[in-house]
Amino acid sequence: MNAREWLAGGDGAAPWDVAVVGAPISRASISPSSAHLTPGAFREGLARFATYDGDHAVDLTDLRVRDLGDVEGDGDGDVLAAHARIEAACRAAAAQATVVVVIGGDNSLTAPAMRGWAGEALGDGWGLVTFDAHHDVRDAALYGGPRNGTPVRDLIGRGLPGNRVAQVGVHGFANAREHHDWAIAHGVHVRRATQVRAGGITSVLDSALSVLERSDATRFYVDVDLDVLDRAFAPACPASMPGGLRPVDLQEAAYVFGADPRVTALDLTEVDAAADVAGMTVRTMCAVFLSFCAGLCYRRRLQREALA
Repeated sequence: MNAREWLAGGDGAAPWDVAVVGAPISRASISPSSAHLTPGAFREGLARFATYDGDHAVDLTDLRVRDLGDVEGDGDGDVLAAHARIEAACRAAAAQATVVVVIGGDNSLTAPAMRGWAGEALGDGWGLVTFDAHHDVRDAALYGGPRNGTPVRDLIGRGLPGNRVAQVGVHGFANAREHHDWAIAHGVHVRRATQVRAGGITSVLDSALSVLERSDATRFYVDVDLDVLDRAFAPACPASMPGGLRPVDLQEAAYVFGADPRVTALDLTEVDAAADVAGMTVRTMCAVFLSFCAGLCYRRRLQREALA
């Protein structure tokens, strides 16, 4: 069985260990994008992968998985309506699964997806970890509504404490000065791509999670914008830059978060499948998802041992 067959074959009644929701949206992208095509490409790309993770000696078939399909996209141009559908789908999925993974679609989906879990209680112990070359704190009012560069500012504006946001992989030349200043002024913890290269992804994650814990974050939403990768590995990300992270960095991080019981949601965004080269960006997206699921296998193992 390959990973595509595993995901497609998941059935049975809830609760599931992991549920997948596709969010095929692209109209909120500041750079022209066909990211709405990516959930389908992602599912096809899983066929290149096995379900056995030899690095961690786990098989994903041990997980109860369910693909809930795609929400209706934003083909009609109504971004707000599409966001409302994503929020509702995530709220429903969260009631049926230990962890929900949202496959985008552009990065604007992060705000409604996280609201699907938290509702109006973003200040109630929630923390946000982003892997992104950008701060995503643009002012939505300047764009006539939410865009893929606005979700972090949107969430902070709706009650998520800025000191419960950690951003990993921010690129030196990817953000305007005013966006950097806004993030710092609101208490956002920034870990740059240069820090990952210097200290390694594990050290940077330990640091980021420690500061969120000290800020009283008790549960985490993880946003993975694939443009955090070096452009050599992510040609299908419109805003990827030279000097970004490596795929192995994201895979290692995904495993750590899959294993962490405080993580209840993950999204994967900003891949334009129509612009990919040899499928390399979509396959990286698949590998990150599968690494997260491998970590979830380890989480379940520890939980079973604790109950034994």
